[in-house]
Amino acid sequence: MLSDSDCEKRVKCCKTLLRRRCLQTVDKVFFDEKMFTVQPPINTQNDRLYAATNKKSTIPSERLIKGRKHFSESVMVSVAVSKTSKTEAHFIDKGTKVDGRYYRENLLQNCLLPDIRQKSSGDIVFQQDGAPSHRAKLTVEFLQQNVPNFI
Repeated sequence: MLSDSDCEKRVKCCKTLLRRRCLQTVDKVFFDEKMFTVQPPINTQNDRLYAATNKKSTIPSERLIKGRKHFSESVMVSVAVSKTSKTEAHFIDKGTKVDGRYYRENLLQNCLLPDIRQKSSGDIVFQQDGAPSHRAKLTVEFLQQNVPNFI
């Protein structure tokens, strides 16, 4: 359920996109990175083990049916994809904090934008989600200076 303020924000964004008319063809739109979950946490709620103990920790691990991961194993890949093309995949090292500076200097400036320029005629729309590094003031200024259209 969306709040009234969220509805207003979405309507405002849609009206802005219509005014810009930068989406005349989807062939020009490049989307940004994706987080891939390699191994999600396992829910063992319905798995039962009958043993003569009150604590699971006293049972040797080799006797347990399956262990439980507490956190998802995932990998972040930065790649720009359009209807007609894609850039090289750029894997982000585990533990890297993708803040505005890292996003601008490493991903946009050195990876994605050069790849996009090579794959396209230069008349593109770069679309990103609402991640904090994408909304950062310096990132928006960087995109205004270096990309013809962006969302």
